Amino acid sequence: MTSSSTPLAELNEALERLAGGADLLPSELPVLSDLDREQVKALEDAWPRIPDDTRVRVITEAVRLSDESVEVEFSRFAGVAIADPLAEVRGAAVEALRESTHRTTARLLTSVLRDDDDEEVAADAADILGEFVMRLELGHFPEREGEAVVESLRAAASDPARAPAVRASALESLAPRTLPWIDGLVLEAYYGDDETVRLAAVRAMGLSAREDWLEYVLEQFESGDPEFRREAVIAAGEIDSEDAVDRLADLFLDAEEEVARAAIEATGEIGGEVALEYLREFAEEAPEGWEEVIAEAIEAASAVQRDYAEFEE
Repeated sequence: MTSSSTPLAELNEALERLAGGADLLPSELPVLSDLDREQVKALEDAWPRIPDDTRVRVITEAVRLSDESVEVEFSRFAGVAIADPLAEVRGAAVEALRESTHRTTARLLTSVLRDDDDEEVAADAADILGEFVMRLELGHFPEREGEAVVESLRAAASDPARAPAVRASALESLAPRTLPWIDGLVLEAYYGDDETVRLAAVRAMGLSAREDWLEYVLEQFESGDPEFRREAVIAAGEIDSEDAVDRLADLFLDAEEEVARAAIEATGEIGGEVALEYLREFAEEAPEGWEEVIAEAIEAASAVQRDYAEFEE
């Protein structure tokens, strides 16, 4: 027996056990990692014979292991599981592809976004495709294939027949790309009727990190909905403009604690002398239990200040 046939034999043995309803131990899961073409074929042949519950468990455990270890690579395993009849399995397979930057992964997730009838699975695929948009914008992904991803996201984001969760994820994933029609989509969503998509527009403004969106973000600081206020505060921190600091400081005592904490954190992220002054003043009057979040924000703002000083030198 050659050394190359040994992994296939081990895989076939594991697949037979799975087909019988047995689980793999965590230490055995790497047999499904980094599969070659022959092993993928063996997995494709065996996968339909594995019971539903067992398929759910093995792909879920593979996702957990990949989160814990960089020594396993389940993208080819996920490429088989992503065609499963169970949405739970397909969703886990999509998640297993989150760290993959292969072109084949982009094509696979684009197909899921376009064709999967489960809105959660399709939305998760749209979310992960945002990484490819970012890589394209930075010049780290092939342009032709990257633009195919962008067009797929555009189709999903602009289609009123798609579920709001899918449209929202697609819109957020488009945010890093600098194209005029994306601004139009964001504004259309911002002034739209669906709350999920409107929230996505606010997030997209922050994810773009462009200061020309700041007026819309600050507008949401006055929203009666605390979720919109919180997302706007986070977006302001991502836009990173000192013009937002005065307004952020007004929210340090927001009635909703999550909004107030987000405002403190965003102020720290922006940094600068004014941000530090607001944070230090608030530290003297803040309610009990806020010491840690304020201290971390002051440290972050101080680090920004040090960076400014070094740059000026």
